[in-house]
Amino acid sequence: MVQPETTAQPGLTITQSGQSPFRLGSGSTGAAELSGIAYAGGTTYYGVGDNGDRSIWQIYTSLDTRTGRIRSSRVTGGITAPGMGSDSEGIALGPDGNAVWISDEVASSITEFSLATGLKVGSVAVPDIYRPSNVQNNMGLESLSYALGKLWTGNEEALKPDGALSTTSAGSWVRIQEFDGPDLTPGTQYAYRTDPISRLSPFITVERSGLVDLLALPNGDVLSLERELGGCLPHFRTRVYLLDFTGATDVTSVPSLITGSFTPVGKSLLWQGNTGFSNFEGITLGPRLSNGSYTLLLVSDDGSGAMAQRQDSFSLVLSGLADPPPPISV
Repeated sequence: MVQPETTAQPGLTITQSGQSPFRLGSGSTGAAELSGIAYAGGTTYYGVGDNGDRSIWQIYTSLDTRTGRIRSSRVTGGITAPGMGSDSEGIALGPDGNAVWISDEVASSITEFSLATGLKVGSVAVPDIYRPSNVQNNMGLESLSYALGKLWTGNEEALKPDGALSTTSAGSWVRIQEFDGPDLTPGTQYAYRTDPISRLSPFITVERSGLVDLLALPNGDVLSLERELGGCLPHFRTRVYLLDFTGATDVTSVPSLITGSFTPVGKSLLWQGNTGFSNFEGITLGPRLSNGSYTLLLVSDDGSGAMAQRQDSFSLVLSGLADPPPPISV
């Protein structure tokens, strides 16, 4: 059972739909270790896993239009994409709905794939600071989201030039990267501090706390999804923050974040919960509810069953999201 802790914020608020994590079935598809999810409209979502299976998974999820609770959730099929890497972590739907971008943690790459053929149709130039030789302990590009002509990504925990991984006394410095323009060229890069680990456990040695996904909203706001594994009896804790880029420094030319000579992105806690054995790594904005709120759908990585991890969907309710302004007619 998820134990919610909510912090009210002006404007956007997040609450639970009143439902525990919902088992996400794979049927005969073999889909596992899902780490990224993107909404495509109706009951259709696309997901990727980080277990090396080069498939874009098609996910059916039906929600109660009043409460946001999940009625049914299952992987229904897959699109074979031979050009995918070995560690796909994030997925974002393109503006025309015919292609997706996928981030790979091992290769530190972002590649575009056709949903019709599964073939590679493009790529995004990732700044050199994210190169694989700078990535610590499989803590590279986890996040991916697209809205309003901008693509967003970020590494999970600190790159080698940027200091230590998260500890119980301090979080980790990561870089959030914005891409924009018709060619999605690298734009502003921001420094972001993850939360520290709440407590170490005598039973495991893999405690961690990092940034696992970003969600760009249609009004221009950006949410971050943080995941912690810690506590005496180890469990996963999920946090969703609203980011504030006001006054934040462009750290593109800053070779190391250890110095601290910059202004980081601000963040306000919108929701957190103890999610037990559900390791939520992906988040997407789902359909609108009858009261005008939106659903947020999360997906968890089952880690091949390690630590009794589960492959689940989980719904939250996002309120206060204003409609984006209509385009100006000239």
